[in-house]
Amino acid sequence: MALREENFVVLHSGSWNTKAGINVVDTNKPPHVTIRSLVGSRTVAPETTDIAETETAAATTAETPSETTAPETTGGADIKVEKTEQAAEGAAETKEQAKENDINKPQTIYYCGSALTEAIQQYPESELTVSTPIQDGIVKDWASMEALWRHVLFRELGIKRSRNASPVLMVVPTDWTKEEHERITQIFFENFNVPGLYLAEEPLMTLYGCAAVTGLVIDIGHNSTEITPILDTQIQRHAIQSIPLAGSDIDKHFLELLKGDAQLAREYGEPLDLEFARHLKESGVCQVLSKDEKENKTRAQAEYNGKKFTVGSVRYKAAEALFNPDLVGKRVQNLIEAIHAAQYACKAEKRQSLWESIIVTGGSCQIKGLQSRIESELAESLAVSENFG
Repeated sequence: MALREENFVVLHSGSWNTKAGINVVDTNKPPHVTIRSLVGSRTVAPETTDIAETETAAATTAETPSETTAPETTGGADIKVEKTEQAAEGAAETKEQAKENDINKPQTIYYCGSALTEAIQQYPESELTVSTPIQDGIVKDWASMEALWRHVLFRELGIKRSRNASPVLMVVPTDWTKEEHERITQIFFENFNVPGLYLAEEPLMTLYGCAAVTGLVIDIGHNSTEITPILDTQIQRHAIQSIPLAGSDIDKHFLELLKGDAQLAREYGEPLDLEFARHLKESGVCQVLSKDEKENKTRAQAEYNGKKFTVGSVRYKAAEALFNPDLVGKRVQNLIEAIHAAQYACKAEKRQSLWESIIVTGGSCQIKGLQSRIESELAESLAVSENFG
């Protein structure tokens, strides 16, 4: 099979969302698919499974292995033939019985994307379980994870499983084990029928996307932030730092600040929640100021769910939790301290090249001024001899 560039798929699943693209020639373009990493599941009796429903959700049933007894070979030729025929009939009956047992077993139906949205409206919470199959970068539920990938490949991207001509580049965390790599490989080749698979680690792909081979990648995820030094395409695993301070902490802190903006509350007129705070954070309203910058007293215009309102000076404080974990009640390293630890773990003569190529990625990196604030604080706290030495 000739593998065509326009068929290549890039796939990444995080704790918050899953992104995928096909025919990814321009890396600056947004992914073709971005959906929440949420999967709904419900168990139904076989006779209640609707055909249309199984077309929009992945249905799985447990397989029961069938065991047959080897035919006896003692005695005359007639006895041999008779026993062989009996064994064949018995094996057929056993397989048929196993198939019937599988058919009669309850089925688990999975819902993702828009199908999940419809299922949440259709079924009560007692019938539908909604979960995140990947948490803190670790797969907690492989069946749900497979259902999510299946949905993205075959429904969102429209790939045909029987004639799958789309190799997949799967972006994975640096701490996934060999066993997890093997399990992914088995799922994609055996269940998704892909013609090729390449597992690439997140920070390295981020670096390549910026046309670099050496740098310090700061990935601000949903539940944790990971700082990864890379030297000449080699991930310095001993120097990787991970802190439980990330996008979800920014959202919570920002929400509390927004609740204190009385004018915003009056203009919006509805209770504020995390989705509201997250939307504003990613809308371009927020900004991180360096120490020598002053706040703009003019209120910023914003819109959410068709409603327009203004946001005051709290928009400058949304990301402060990254630099002061006490704001969200966490006694952990702040972002600058974690960056120091990652750099100091590398050889002194290599630190300058890391310092010259700092890349911030993740959903919260969209906050204006965040990278400049990181660089300015590092410049203040690192001695010249230690960084350029």
